[in-house]
Amino acid sequence: MNPLSHALSRNGNNFDLVRLLAAVAVVYGHSYLLQAPDGTTDWVQNALGFDGFGALGVYAFFLLSGMLVTASFDRQRSVPRFAALRIARLWPAVAMGSLVTVFVIGPLFTTLPLRDYFASGMTWANLDNFSTIVLKTGWALPGVFEHNRFPVDICGPLWTLPLEVRCYLIVLVTGLLGLLSSARGVVLAAALGGAAFVLRVHVPHFQIGLRDFSETPGGYSFWPEPFFMLGMVLYGWRERIDLSGLTALGLTMVFLVFRDTAGAQPLFYLAFVYGVLWVGTTPLLRRFVPRHDYSYGIYLYGFMVQQCIANIAPQLSHVTAVLIAAPLILLCAALSWHCVERPVLKWCRARLARRETPLATGMAAGDQAG
Repeated sequence: MNPLSHALSRNGNNFDLVRLLAAVAVVYGHSYLLQAPDGTTDWVQNALGFDGFGALGVYAFFLLSGMLVTASFDRQRSVPRFAALRIARLWPAVAMGSLVTVFVIGPLFTTLPLRDYFASGMTWANLDNFSTIVLKTGWALPGVFEHNRFPVDICGPLWTLPLEVRCYLIVLVTGLLGLLSSARGVVLAAALGGAAFVLRVHVPHFQIGLRDFSETPGGYSFWPEPFFMLGMVLYGWRERIDLSGLTALGLTMVFLVFRDTAGAQPLFYLAFVYGVLWVGTTPLLRRFVPRHDYSYGIYLYGFMVQQCIANIAPQLSHVTAVLIAAPLILLCAALSWHCVERPVLKWCRARLARRETPLATGMAAGDQAG
């Protein structure tokens, strides 16, 4: 038996490896979008007919996030601690990224005189990180990347951050209702989250800020939130989910047999979800788990670096562009992790620990007095 619950213990899984692979998949998928057509297309998209590299990377991120964020709230059951850790994980890297776009990428790539560039309100609007994270406003700078194949947008993946925040709110609200401490409660929590998602998509008054393609079932940006809800359910049923390589292989074979039928897409998602869980838990891959979590930095800076390369050398094939971009993206991600993300997380956890220690001491003293 290899229940999912064992892997959810700290340092007992390969989830950092899965996140790294997901981030790399997103970067590779974007290469087809950003470079000029070179006669090749996303081979995963061609094989499946409905999703490509980038979509699968995003789905994996949200699936894991649904499990791990739900586990985080269930472990802590503290609204201030939960909120502080979520903010510390998302916001600092985005804040630094916005500074990089405004003061490095913009001046280097704008077609405007620098005086006009810095005089533009559009430039300074990029420092509004609240809108970036909550309201789905991407980064765009005056005169920057206007003639790229994918024009203007500096960090395409930012559209997923407001979705992530909404999912955090669902965990927070359902956690406060006491639904995350039992398997049935988590299923109900995910159902409530799913109902909110359906309402937002299908009621016009709730569609403010949504991209058109995310409102249509089948478009890849429709699915991240359902994958997050599924991750919540998987956490709730973690004791009952047994993981094995043979089952993962069997589900893959079932999909391949029925890939040309109407049931191909749900069968693929079943195999994909189980495969992500297996890769994230098998001891066979433990040696490949990275020491540092560069996945968020790769996710944030990948598109930005790729846009720079597409601007300088639009004639490059997507493979050549990715190979050139890879070390630069890795450098940006490493700097983001070691200089921003990790220090902020350590500081936040230390502050929370200091606040909790006096409380625990006071409670212990009260118990002894009683």
